[in-house]
Amino acid sequence: MQLGIWCPAPLSIRPQGPFAPAFKSLTEQGGGVDSNYLESLKLIKRAEDLGFAITLIAQRFLGPDLDSWILATAIAAHTHTIEIMAAVHPGIIDPRVVAKQAVSLDRISGGRFCVNIVNGTRPHEFHAFGEWIEIGAARYRRMEEFIRVLKKLWTEDDVTFKGEFYSFEHCSVPTRSVRKPGPPIYAASRVEDGMDVVAREAELWFVNPINDFEKYEESLVKVEDEIKEMRRKCAALGRSMRFGLSACVILADSDDEAIALAADYKAAALTDPTLKSAYNGVSAGIIGSPGKVIERFTEWERIGVDLAMLQFHPLDTCLDRFAAEVLPALKANQ
Repeated sequence: MQLGIWCPAPLSIRPQGPFAPAFKSLTEQGGGVDSNYLESLKLIKRAEDLGFAITLIAQRFLGPDLDSWILATAIAAHTHTIEIMAAVHPGIIDPRVVAKQAVSLDRISGGRFCVNIVNGTRPHEFHAFGEWIEIGAARYRRMEEFIRVLKKLWTEDDVTFKGEFYSFEHCSVPTRSVRKPGPPIYAASRVEDGMDVVAREAELWFVNPINDFEKYEESLVKVEDEIKEMRRKCAALGRSMRFGLSACVILADSDDEAIALAADYKAAALTDPTLKSAYNGVSAGIIGSPGKVIERFTEWERIGVDLAMLQFHPLDTCLDRFAAEVLPALKANQ
């Protein structure tokens, strides 16, 4: 199993340690080089040194977060091996622009870039910055057209496209990516229409645990069944698929102590809506003593998860402990 790390951002992780003042500074004028960027780069370079394979940079238009693609470019310039994934929302930005940006970032990083397609669940964000579609099926048809436009522009010299949502004539992106045929596409979806699009067009699907860490065993069974179903969908299309899990690691001396930390996080997320997105990773249930955490990584890998995209709680101490007490065992099992 590969390991990834979420790039710290206000709505992606719980603000802790140096990131609490760094997040606050994003809404204040003045200062020098952005501290959120500097702290994020430091963390991602540490993860790269530890052997993490990828970092995910979320895109939040209504939050104080730095723009995902600009931050990805800055990080690419100061890293060497870690893959960089930036998120993009169909309906907010045109796929022709994304096609150009993606191959540019792919080349700047030496082929270390991939695209996270996020269809979006926040209508107010789309109303403010793009175009929301109320009918779910139509939103997924737009998502598929968006991906098809990317792939055509990455591989064809003169593209004319006549679709339901995107139509244009004689467009081209002469710049070619390092990776062939283009940057990989990663995506998540919880509904059948979206899963069908992912099966047809993406290289990796982020699975959907039950959003309750106390239902770990039930969640494991649910995700195992969904992975089997996605594999059937892909096999029928003559394709293969990789599977990712977004998870927050909560590590403590004992299982009970770690569960108490998770319960505190859950309570905080119920009263603070800015923590809702970050808390979702707790649902993967990678919570406990070092032995329990290793066991749960093994169980997720057993059912087919290829990539664990991680947060850590508490961030300022958990990553260090993970590196010392869990990571060696995970590497030994590879």
